[in-house]
Amino acid sequence: DAGDYKCVATNDVGVVERSLTLTLQSPPVITVEPVGTVLEAGATAVLDCQASGEPPPAIAWSRQGQPVLADDRVTLLPNGSLRIAPLHREDTSEYECVARNLLGSVLVTVPLTVQGGPARAKGSIIGSINDVEFGIAFLNATVTDSPDFDTRVIQAKITNVPRTLGPAMRKLVSILSPVYWTTAKEIEEAMNGFTLTDAVFKRETQVEFATGEILRMTHVARGVDADGALLLDVVVSGHMLQLQVLLQDYTEDYIQTGPGQLHAHSTRLFTADGVSVPYTWNHTITYDSSRGRMPFLVQTLRAASITTDYNPLEEAVAFKIQASIAKGDRSNQCPAGFALDSSGPYCSDIDECESRDTCQHECRNSLGSFQCACPVGYRL
Repeated sequence: DAGDYKCVATNDVGVVERSLTLTLQSPPVITVEPVGTVLEAGATAVLDCQASGEPPPAIAWSRQGQPVLADDRVTLLPNGSLRIAPLHREDTSEYECVARNLLGSVLVTVPLTVQGGPARAKGSIIGSINDVEFGIAFLNATVTDSPDFDTRVIQAKITNVPRTLGPAMRKLVSILSPVYWTTAKEIEEAMNGFTLTDAVFKRETQVEFATGEILRMTHVARGVDADGALLLDVVVSGHMLQLQVLLQDYTEDYIQTGPGQLHAHSTRLFTADGVSVPYTWNHTITYDSSRGRMPFLVQTLRAASITTDYNPLEEAVAFKIQASIAKGDRSNQCPAGFALDSSGPYCSDIDECESRDTCQHECRNSLGSFQCACPVGYRL
């Protein structure tokens, strides 16, 4: 009935008329309600919400009573829908669509559930350590949230581990499997390996001991199976020290070095008979570059509460790690040995060996570092 009306009165001596406009106001009504959604981390969520009323209502979104503000991941679409991409586990919540005009407001609530960082992992480990072939060892792991939800707890068992390698495998559990990086608790905007790569990646790891031993590992993650378990294959080769070691908490810095490329490193100490022996390891990770990049140039993974045990009767190594990942202390600055490449942005390796002053004789460049070497018959 809304519109322009005209009243016309006539008689024998003339005509008179008056015009008016009739406007009908109505409170908001939700015409398209958002639907509860369950999605995987890294996916895109679009929560639809449309309303009618006069005047046309404005639509706003809130999360547990707090306004949802637009940022790099959150977009308020012109049609009133809410878009979040990529999803993080921390986006799990109830969201409220509120439509308002002069006559009132109406609210509808919708749950959004983001499934993380898989609840299980399984795979195989083959190769040799200290010239001992161990056939095929089998890894099975479960992943749960810690009681305070600050970290994720990875509990795993590696079976078919020969007794001669049991003690060595105990020391390697924290770097033998990439499960802890793939499923680490994401703090704020940080991404773990699952969110970043959808659990499809290759990781080359090298462990170097101050006494000269080198151990190499290749990890291949093949996504998740129909039951939601992360699939992994690991190949190990090389040598390591046979020392009784107390495993301690440690951190790893993950650096975005290019599209679909990461570099990570860490340094720790073996303590044996009161003597500390340093060792270092690094990871080179490649994944599908279309998955994008980390939200920060540098992310730091923290591994804590590490416990291991080898059962010689079962020939099995059991271990437990708590892991979380957050932006680095200087998350948007490239660390020493790297230079900012603004095209990404990425942290590109600096080739220190390009300078003649770096080493007196032979210079060997490596990611984020370099080594000087002497001719045969000499030592540094």
